[in-house]
Amino acid sequence: MLWPVLLVVGGYVAWHRWGAEHVSRKFYGLDLGMIHVTQRPEHITSDIVEVVYRDTKLDQLSLIDPAATARIASAFASHPWVSRVVAVRKLPGGKVDVHLQYREPVAMVFVISRHPDVPGRSFFAIDQEGVLLPTTEFSREHTMRYLHIEIPDVYPTGGVGSNFGDPRIVGAAQLAALLGPYREALQLRSIQLHDSSRMSPVPQYQLIPHSGEPVFWGSVPGREGPGEPKAELKLRELLSKRAMKPGDSH
Repeated sequence: MLWPVLLVVGGYVAWHRWGAEHVSRKFYGLDLGMIHVTQRPEHITSDIVEVVYRDTKLDQLSLIDPAATARIASAFASHPWVSRVVAVRKLPGGKVDVHLQYREPVAMVFVISRHPDVPGRSFFAIDQEGVLLPTTEFSREHTMRYLHIEIPDVYPTGGVGSNFGDPRIVGAAQLAALLGPYREALQLRSIQLHDSSRMSPVPQYQLIPHSGEPVFWGSVPGREGPGEPKAELKLRELLSKRAMKPGDSH
């Protein structure tokens, strides 16, 4: 009677260790084609679902895993284009709906390359938080559609998806986010540091139009000094002055 008992016990143990896992993956595994995410904006050309599915091994995930939604959220949160995973829902038929909030590029940071294989000048795309975005998404033509941040001797301290690592760049990114929608109306080319930054604890910026003299802006929006006009008032004044010069061209 011993052998039949051992076979039954051995088969039970083997099923729970390998068989159940195999069936779980085969019949409840997450399929690439069943993942639906928030429609990506035009500035993102790569297939985020395919990249995340491949790089985070979601093909090995079972949907009956109690932690499946958390693991899916973590996988998509790791992508540099994703600012936040709002929600993950498992739907009937093995479908998964992932609600994403994407990062929006607001400016291009001009740098002198320190990479031995990429000599010369280059640009790094950033969002309003100063997070580095995948540069492969942007052609030279695309680069010219954004405000440029020109601060001497800056270079990112981390890779794509991380913060640029320089508070002056982060401040300029916040300013670019405010001015971006009005870039063409104001004919702005770039954001630079003003000379007064050397004497101020808060970076002071100036705006460089396509033509004409630099325009002093001042502090980062929300960090104005005593007596300094708020960012919204400064912007209204710039737009008002620009409206009085309809004949200007780039």
